[in-house]
Amino acid sequence: MSRASTAPSRHVPTGLIVTAVVAFLVIRVPFLSLPLERDEGEYAYIAQRMLAGDVPYRDAFDQKPPGVFLAYALAFASLGESIEGIRLFLWLWTAAAAAALFHLVRALSGGLAAGFALLVFAIASADPQVQGHAANTENWMLLPLILSAAACVRGWQRGDRWSWLACGGFAALACWFKQVAVTDACLLAAGIWGDAIVGRPAPGAREACSRGALFALGAALVSAPVLLYFAANGALAPFFDAVFIHNVGYSRASSGAEGLANLGRALARQLPSFSWVWALALAGWLVPGFAGRPVRHALAAWWLVSWAGAWVGLYFRPHYFLQAVPALAALAGIGAAGLAERLAARRPAARGVVVGALAALVALVPLAAHRSFLLAGSPTVISRQIYGMNPFPESLLIAEHIQQNSRPEDRVFIVGSEPQILFYARRRSATRYMYFYPLTGDFPDARARQQAVIEEVRAARPLYVVWVDVVTSLLRTSRSQALVFDATTELLARDYRIELVAHPDASLRAYAIDRGEVARRYVQAARANPQDALPWIAVYRRKASGAEPGLL
Repeated sequence: MSRASTAPSRHVPTGLIVTAVVAFLVIRVPFLSLPLERDEGEYAYIAQRMLAGDVPYRDAFDQKPPGVFLAYALAFASLGESIEGIRLFLWLWTAAAAAALFHLVRALSGGLAAGFALLVFAIASADPQVQGHAANTENWMLLPLILSAAACVRGWQRGDRWSWLACGGFAALACWFKQVAVTDACLLAAGIWGDAIVGRPAPGAREACSRGALFALGAALVSAPVLLYFAANGALAPFFDAVFIHNVGYSRASSGAEGLANLGRALARQLPSFSWVWALALAGWLVPGFAGRPVRHALAAWWLVSWAGAWVGLYFRPHYFLQAVPALAALAGIGAAGLAERLAARRPAARGVVVGALAALVALVPLAAHRSFLLAGSPTVISRQIYGMNPFPESLLIAEHIQQNSRPEDRVFIVGSEPQILFYARRRSATRYMYFYPLTGDFPDARARQQAVIEEVRAARPLYVVWVDVVTSLLRTSRSQALVFDATTELLARDYRIELVAHPDASLRAYAIDRGEVARRYVQAARANPQDALPWIAVYRRKASGAEPGLL
C-alpha cells in the first residue's frame, strides 16, 4: 500500500476548520460557569491543598492517579482558583488534543478526513451526555493518548526510533490521569510492529526489541518522578492503597446484569447526539475506498480498546465514554470525507457545497439535540438538567456561609461526598476522606476507614459539620457500616447547633434555605421520616462552650 493511497490530499477546506472552532466554542460557553460536580470538587480541593503544601493520598484520599491534580494545580497557577479558570484551562488542553488529532488523521488519511475528524472531536468531546463539559480525568487523558498515537505513526512513517520513546512516555502519562488508559497503552505498545499500516515493511526482531526498549524507557522516565515524589513525602503507601488496592476493589462492584442495564441507559442517552457520528464511524471503518484497509482497521482497533476502558467496573458512567472519542472522531472523519468525495464525484465543481452541507449536518445534529442546555440561560438550570437535585449550585451558598463565619485555619467535616464545598470555602477537611464512597461501599476495609475518620475528626475538632443527606452523595446501602454515622449523630447532639438547612422547595426542582429553629425542626422531621427520601443538607456549627469530644 502506497502512502498516497492512505492520504490522497493534505488540503483541508478552510470552512471545516472555521466550523470546528465555532462549534467548539458554542457548545462549551454555556458551561463556563457551571458549578463543579463532586468529582471536579475533589480534584479542585486536592489541587488547592497541594498548592498549600499538602500531599495527595497522604493528606486527602482519592482513588484517581495524580495527573488530574497536577492539571488543576496548573489551571489555578495560570488562571486563578475559580470554576472559570478550570474550564478555560480544560478548553486550552482540549484544543491542543484536537490539533494533535487533526495532524494524526491527516498523516493517515489526508486533509479532508482530518478536517471532519477535527469537527467531530470538537463537538463530541464536549457533549453533555458524556459529561465532556466537566473537567474529569477522561478529558485530561485524551491529549497524552493522542500524542502517544501520533508518535507511533511518526515512528512508522519516518523510521524515527526516538518516536517510540515519546510514544511510551505519553502512554504512561495518560495512565497517570486514569488507570483505564492502560488499554490504549497496550495497543500502542503492540504498535511497535505496525509499520504495514503506512506501507512500510515490518521491523525485524532487533529493531522491534529496540523500539520496545525505547517505549519502556519513555514510560519509566515519566513514571519515576511520580513515584519518587510520593516516596520522598512519605506518601507511597497511601498512594498505592488508594490508586491501586482500593481502585481494584471499586472496579469489581457491579454485577453483569447491573452492567448491561447501565450500558443500555448510557447508550440511550447518547443516541440523539451520537447516532450520526456512530454511522459515519462505521462507514469509515467498513466501506472500502474511504481509506486504506490497514488504516481503517488500525483505527477501529484503537476505538475498540478505548471503548473497553469504559467497561471496567461495568458502571458505564457517562464520562467513561470520553476515552473512545478520539478514535471515534478519526473513523467518523474518514467516513464523512469518503461520503463527501463520493457525493461530489459526478460534479467536482460542487465539492465545496457538498463538504459544507455535510459539515453543517455533522455540527447541527448534536447541537440541536442539546439545545435545552445551550439555551438554558443559567448555570443553575443546566446543572439541574444534567445532575438533577444534586446540590451542586447550593454548594456555593453553603461554602460562602462557612467562609464568612470561620477563620482560614478552621476545619470542616462533610458527612457525604461534596468536596467542592471545601474548595469554594477554602477550608481544610477535618479528615482526609473528603468523600464517603470508600466508607459506605461494600468494601472489606470500610469499617477500618470509618474508624480512621472518627479518629481524625476527634483530633481536628471541626468548627463546621455539613451533613449531606443525598442518596448519590452517600451511596449508603443496607450493607454499609454505620459506625461513622452513629458517632457523628452523637457528636452533633452534644456539641453542635444547626445553623441552616437546604431542602427541596414546593416545586421539588429547587432548594430552599431555612435557618435556626425552623432548620432544626425540618431536620428533626426528616430524620424521623427517612422513607420520604427527599434530599437535604444541614450545616452545624460547634457550640462555643461545647463539651470536650467524647466518641469523636
